[in-house]
Amino acid sequence: MVAPMTRHGSRSTESAGQALLFDDDLTHRVLREARDPGYVLVGIAEKVHTRAIGTRAAEMAIPARPDEAVTVAHLLAAGRLHHGARVSVLIDSRREPESAIVVDVPATAATAPTPDDPVRLLVDVVRPGLGLVTAADGTFSGSIVRQDGSYLVETEHGDVIGRASSYRVGAARLARHHGRRPGPVEIEHEREVYG
Repeated sequence: MVAPMTRHGSRSTESAGQALLFDDDLTHRVLREARDPGYVLVGIAEKVHTRAIGTRAAEMAIPARPDEAVTVAHLLAAGRLHHGARVSVLIDSRREPESAIVVDVPATAATAPTPDDPVRLLVDVVRPGLGLVTAADGTFSGSIVRQDGSYLVETEHGDVIGRASSYRVGAARLARHHGRRPGPVEIEHEREVYG
């Protein structure tokens, strides 16, 4: 059997912009469910099915919801999931004439950061009074804006979570807001732009 063309075009890494695109509840749920119970791609069309709940056995599979199927396809294309071994599946108690392909989670995606792991924080001061904060592992971002002698700390959605006395303190506050322990803070000033 000839492998589908989609298997050869997937990338092993994603860009920083793609990480932000995949930062939602559905994506996190699909990544969790890719580990247990897991997904399989059935037939030549590679239709996404969920493995039997409570088991990693690929022999029993049910069709995935359309939003899950689209998310699985996007995560495969971005390299956050990848194609695994070929297996045979049962759908609706009948033997499927096509084999299925197991969807695997790469080791890097399987090990999500824990709140106890310190996160390195990057602050890019793009102009006086405005710093853009990014977690080095890509789990969150935000901004720090100078206002009335102190700094407002905002999430990536623009929600103000408090004030800080400096960019360093603001970045640490943002990390704690996201349930992470702040690690080292690296601050870079874009001097060539404003100074």
